[in-house]
Amino acid sequence: MNDLTFKEIWETLYNVDVSKHTEEKMNLTYLSWARAWMLLMEHYPQAEYTFVDYDALPYRTLPDGTAEVITKVQIEGHTRSMALPIMDYKNNAVVNPNARQVNDNRMRCLVKNLAMFGLGMSVFAVWEDHLPSEEKDEQPEDKKTPPKKKAKKEEPKAEVTEETFDEAWANIFLEATEKLIVMQDTRELLTGFYKANKEAIGRLKSNFPEHKEKLDKIFKDHADSLPQEEEGKTNSQDNKE
Repeated sequence: MNDLTFKEIWETLYNVDVSKHTEEKMNLTYLSWARAWMLLMEHYPQAEYTFVDYDALPYRTLPDGTAEVITKVQIEGHTRSMALPIMDYKNNAVVNPNARQVNDNRMRCLVKNLAMFGLGMSVFAVWEDHLPSEEKDEQPEDKKTPPKKKAKKEEPKAEVTEETFDEAWANIFLEATEKLIVMQDTRELLTGFYKANKEAIGRLKSNFPEHKEKLDKIFKDHADSLPQEEEGKTNSQDNKE
């Protein structure tokens, strides 16, 4: 019987000092998903997370055309879920989000989900972004229903991401990903995990090829240790992608 309680998990994770792992972006303090998961694995290596899909889509669309992502985290039988609107780099909700926005906000939602267990809650506790404001009440420019007043069109700008993709990031990503790889207990799950992180892995290949070679070996060694799956099952999974 597992006697671990939510209270004990909270007391453990809330007392983890995340200050040396945070970054400043847009006058806000962020804890990256890689660092958050690495810190979680130091205390609860059996923890798991899932992304919730709706009608085969990785997000839930709201009536005004904006959307939100949902995550669930389980720590030794204790589960909490979290929702996060899909936002642009200015933290404004977007309509018809692209793949990059969906992926980025899923990982942001995961970090927020972990805060519900205590990890990094001190970061969110100082934010005032949850308070209502006139700016947040404005509808997105490309809302599906016509706005009463046409907003001035802005020139497209490059997105600002949460991560600083330096060698420190590469080291943390490699370490955190290795821990997640060994948790995939079938080839199907391992393949899905690789696809879900393909963008970050591609960045690793471009900027840090030696790290990418190490990661490839970790994937191959773990794949070789897993039993072969039936062809029909593999094809079924491929058809879903």
